[in-house]
Amino acid sequence: MAITRKRKEELIQQYVDLLADARGVVITEYRGMTVQHLDALRGKLREQNSSFTITKNTLLKIALNEVGMAVPEDMLKGPVALVVANNDLPSTVKTVLEYADDNDLLIAKGGISGESTFAESDLKALSELPPLDVIRAQLIGMTTMPIAQFLGLLEEPGRQLVGVIKAGSECLVNVLAAYAAKEEGAA
Repeated sequence: MAITRKRKEELIQQYVDLLADARGVVITEYRGMTVQHLDALRGKLREQNSSFTITKNTLLKIALNEVGMAVPEDMLKGPVALVVANNDLPSTVKTVLEYADDNDLLIAKGGISGESTFAESDLKALSELPPLDVIRAQLIGMTTMPIAQFLGLLEEPGRQLVGVIKAGSECLVNVLAAYAAKEEGAA
């Protein structure tokens, strides 16, 4: 049964809303999955702040164009569902791949992040990336380490000078103490 133009516009808007804040999407084929399988997958994805949406391919292409994402024509054939990652794309991809390993009916075809597409073979590598917070922390560490080393270099001559002055003062105290002891012995 054909859907009305109004319903098509509603679906396109729904897809645009889903994709607008997405970190990326995984394109899947779900042929033959039962409602129980779909509900189990959706539950796991909710934990990742991700969603699973069955789409109409031609309407999805329009929505992808509207949000400025790549349109992988080869992946948008057959019964397609989108897994939309709202927070962390690598952990979402990992969840999808783990579920697909346990359920042969779910096939991960590839993914999209912005204007880039990922083939099915790239998804495994993407799933092994550390979470976004870890990458941010590593980046901050890499940018602050040279500054900390530079400040350490600037402080080192001052530390050495303090050490020389302290050693000199201790030596002077010892010399004065020895001189005072010698004077007391002479008197």
